Amino acid sequence: MVYSQQQARWIAALTARLDSAAPLFNSPVLSGQEIARLAGGLSQQLAKGQCWLLWDTDVAGFFIGLLACWQAEASAILPANGQEQSLAMVQVDGIISSQNIASRQRRLNPFDHPGPGCYPPLGPIQLFTSGSTGEPKSVAKEASQLLAEIQVLDQQFGPLEGELLATVSHQHIYGLLFRLLWPVFSGAVISRQVLHYPEQLDAIGQRQSGPFVLVASPAHLARLPEPSMLAAIKGKLSAVFSSGGLLSAEGAADCLQCFDVAPIEVFGSTETGGVAWRCQQRSEQWQPFAGVDCSLDSEGVLVVHSIVSGAPVVMGDKVAFADDGRFMLQGRRDRIVKVEQKRLSLDAMENALARHCYVQSGKCLLLSGRRQQLGAVLLLSSKGENALAELGKHRFVQQLRQSLLTEFEPVVLPRRWRIVASFPVNSQGKLTQQALSALFEE
Repeated sequence: MVYSQQQARWIAALTARLDSAAPLFNSPVLSGQEIARLAGGLSQQLAKGQCWLLWDTDVAGFFIGLLACWQAEASAILPANGQEQSLAMVQVDGIISSQNIASRQRRLNPFDHPGPGCYPPLGPIQLFTSGSTGEPKSVAKEASQLLAEIQVLDQQFGPLEGELLATVSHQHIYGLLFRLLWPVFSGAVISRQVLHYPEQLDAIGQRQSGPFVLVASPAHLARLPEPSMLAAIKGKLSAVFSSGGLLSAEGAADCLQCFDVAPIEVFGSTETGGVAWRCQQRSEQWQPFAGVDCSLDSEGVLVVHSIVSGAPVVMGDKVAFADDGRFMLQGRRDRIVKVEQKRLSLDAMENALARHCYVQSGKCLLLSGRRQQLGAVLLLSSKGENALAELGKHRFVQQLRQSLLTEFEPVVLPRRWRIVASFPVNSQGKLTQQALSALFEE
């Protein structure tokens, strides 16, 4: 088979990694040779043309499943999350996962089928993300698009050195590229441990000399403790990347103080891939990646065109361009927000609340502060008023939250609730964001 130059480079890099007895993954260790044998054996359980869901909190297990799908020429589908409803959205032949997840689908454990090694070319994937309506939207990524992104990252930021640490999941495009595919191509060792707390970084710094690369989100970098609590990791990070939302100036400064390295932010989406990057210690403006064409539509909204996006994509972000092509973000046009770096449609959450028998109508808003939280303002039905009187507010809210878990991940659920007799309106009879926000200032 004749491969493109990009694909040939991927196969050469992958083969070198999978032929090696050196660790490809760490914490715990798995060598490239072990990964190759597990992926090769798993691929024999699949068939060409089949569709398989990949959902695994272990990045090594996920990679084994991904390689097996590419080797068998089966479709690899990454669901929006691990909730039962999301896993049931697509007709598939089964799920590849090392976890006992809530699904009636056939499940293959990626660690249970060792066999002869495999070294497949990088193949296509299908992801799900929130579209402009907030409903899960399928986004197909061809091999050429993924390879182009990997190449741009390697050229822009240079080869990754040492061990890659992450606070983000590999199940979405940012983590998939930065935590898995680029490190494999670039030669970094990948930690299988997901870091939930900053103190875990210090513990790693106490045990190991580095260097490390940290792939994080603004939500995690905004919660860094005092620099003294991260003294063991300071100076051992060669790079810190952040994506999934905007990092505040305070968060960027805290990162520099704690780690002695300025964070690099990446702006993009599942549909467009990486669009631009910035380092706030140098400039607040965003620099488009090589090969990415950015322009404005008639409403001043960003339009992106690149090999990754295919056709031009209207992103929904308002921007202002400088003469040199860099730009400043100036807010969103639609009602898609980020809660803990998870995309959420306010319309979808409000519709879900309104479907509950306790709720006549609901309004949601993102509350500002050091930690962004979702607030919900409710008008209750008569049944809801009776339930509130009987249960009390705490148990009442817990029932509402439980019902929302069939559609949403726990992290995006409303954390602050207000129950009103009528929605606040201004002198023109309009419900405003300011009036809703004022309900949470009490």
